[in-house]
Amino acid sequence: MGLIKAWKEAKAVLATGPPTGQRQPHQPGGMMAGFANVMIKMAAPMLAAQAPERGAPFPGTEAGVGAAQDAAALAAAVAALRARDSAFDGGVLATFAGQVFATVASAWGTGDSVSIRPLLADHLFEPISAALATAQTGAGQIFAHESARPTLAGVWAGAVYDSALISFAVSVDLPPDPSGQIPPEMMHWNEEWLFQRSVTAGGDTTQAAPTCPACGAPAATDADGLCTHCHQPIPLLTPGWLVTHIRSHNAYAEMMRDQVLTQLRTNPGLLQTMPDEIVRLLPAEAVAAIAPERAAALGLHPH
Repeated sequence: MGLIKAWKEAKAVLATGPPTGQRQPHQPGGMMAGFANVMIKMAAPMLAAQAPERGAPFPGTEAGVGAAQDAAALAAAVAALRARDSAFDGGVLATFAGQVFATVASAWGTGDSVSIRPLLADHLFEPISAALATAQTGAGQIFAHESARPTLAGVWAGAVYDSALISFAVSVDLPPDPSGQIPPEMMHWNEEWLFQRSVTAGGDTTQAAPTCPACGAPAATDADGLCTHCHQPIPLLTPGWLVTHIRSHNAYAEMMRDQVLTQLRTNPGLLQTMPDEIVRLLPAEAVAAIAPERAAALGLHPH
């Protein structure tokens, strides 16, 4: 597996340092440069596609959206949404969500982001799109072999957005790892994807409404996505359901991310060799703790 190979390369660089005859690690071609090159190959797709938490609900989403509902609460929520949209069908939405998952997985194999552009909110699409360019080997090819079984886990008829939580039982359709480094149980995990759509339908994907629906002023939002005049949410006009937030419980990916962060904490200088687009994929809290000046320069703010 390419992912295992890439991680072995990274660990070998850290363990052995630069090849014989090279000078100090901080010089070009030394240990840090070698590790950075390996990180560029493996960290971007790993952190973008398999981070424990990615994206966020749209501004203006009610508190509590995204938590799985029990059967009674789900049935009541579906009824409330159907009262507003008689065409809503949870089974059809779950099938659509499965198709979205398959399309995203396929993009890791082809490197083509065009197919996923209409399916993901900007804050999910942009880092994945940036990582796809380097995902044709190694980790990207593993992501391309993911498949998932979707289940509708929650529905909310909100004031600004309708929301639906889809739970995926994910598996990697590859032969078992002969090295034994990846236990079979780590090839299966659960993910929750939040799909959202504007109550006011229409417009291009994530296009802002032209005026604030609360006060009627021309649309202008602050950093929180709220109207600069009345401080109420201005919805994004979506033609359908968009994925806005993902929670993943991939034990192997979490283990690898923790190992990467451990190495960066042990060798803070390694972080300085990493390109900005890779650093932005790391948890803001970790970057701020390891290299506060770099975090500030990139505008990374811990939550």
